[in-house]
Amino acid sequence: MRGSADRGGNSRERKEVMPGTNSFVGQELSNLLEAAWLELPAQAGKFLLGAGDENGLRKAGWKLYDAWVSLANELTNAAYSDRFMGEITGRMMETGLRLRQIGGTMAAAFFGNLWPSIGLPTQSEVVALREELLALRQELIAYAGRTRVSEESPAMDTEDAAQSAWKGAHLNGYRAINSSVSRRANQGKRHAAA
Repeated sequence: MRGSADRGGNSRERKEVMPGTNSFVGQELSNLLEAAWLELPAQAGKFLLGAGDENGLRKAGWKLYDAWVSLANELTNAAYSDRFMGEITGRMMETGLRLRQIGGTMAAAFFGNLWPSIGLPTQSEVVALREELLALRQELIAYAGRTRVSEESPAMDTEDAAQSAWKGAHLNGYRAINSSVSRRANQGKRHAAA
């Protein structure tokens, strides 16, 4: 992280590289060790002895966290800026995609031959059967609408108004679009479920 913000809201710029170190990774590693082995234990000791406050301990903890994140970021940047690492990563991704494609092809070949041998219907057969059932339902609704209802049936019907409204909405909610056309087109065909 080039310019990260600490928990206090102040922006923290990267410190200059110390003369003894030759890289940002070395600088970040020394910051991590300093925070983990010196500052945090010192603040924890002060807090336990009653000489320090909780705020100082919290700041030392956040400093350790920021040093860890910065070190991880620098190590990741160094790893992915290396040409060899980039080539290996690219090859691994390409190999993974090829293996996924091979697995998909093998699964399609296996299940493509398994389904008919077991006798299970395919998706297209299930869709055709559903269309046929919806068309049959439409024909039954149309037939029921043409038949004459006797005068005694309302007196015999003991359902309340909400249940009858629900039934009417339920029957009307499943109307197929162009069901008569699909029924006529599929009428001469035989299906596996028939």
